[in-house]
Amino acid sequence: MEIKIRLLENEDLHEYWKSGFENPDKDMFYYTGTTNYPSKDEIKKFIENSIIDEERRHFLICNKEDNILGEVVLMDIDNEYRSCSFRIALFNKENFNKGIGFKATKEVLKFAFRDLNLHRVELEVFDYNPRAKSMYEKCGFKEEGIKRDALFINNEFHDVYIMAILDYEFKE
Repeated sequence: MEIKIRLLENEDLHEYWKSGFENPDKDMFYYTGTTNYPSKDEIKKFIENSIIDEERRHFLICNKEDNILGEVVLMDIDNEYRSCSFRIALFNKENFNKGIGFKATKEVLKFAFRDLNLHRVELEVFDYNPRAKSMYEKCGFKEEGIKRDALFINNEFHDVYIMAILDYEFKE
């Protein structure tokens, strides 16, 4: 599937809410460790804050018709240490296993290393999401450690893998 990424804008509120949060895909919430369901007003404030946050670049993943499929975010951008954190979510399980997350991740890593001149991008992935962990490894992320029983969701503790990629490890 052909995709594009673009920065989130205030004008995206309605489509962003509709595609990801009005009738949320429970699998997406589970795989991202999300336990609360935000209101439209909370999403509006979130968008407003994301846009002005100098330590964040919030991209939407869109198809060629500009429909929102998900999001990919660089956050906690630290220019001094040239590092940031990364997260991604596809809003509907119908879009899983189609290469969308892989393509979006590669595009945002290109932006992180080329445009922001970062050295390190790190993420966390949960032990019950081996599909995502495998995709991150395919993109070049390496496992650096495990936070044991660090997530409590659905009345169970889960391990959290810490992964990162360095600028010289990134291959376009």
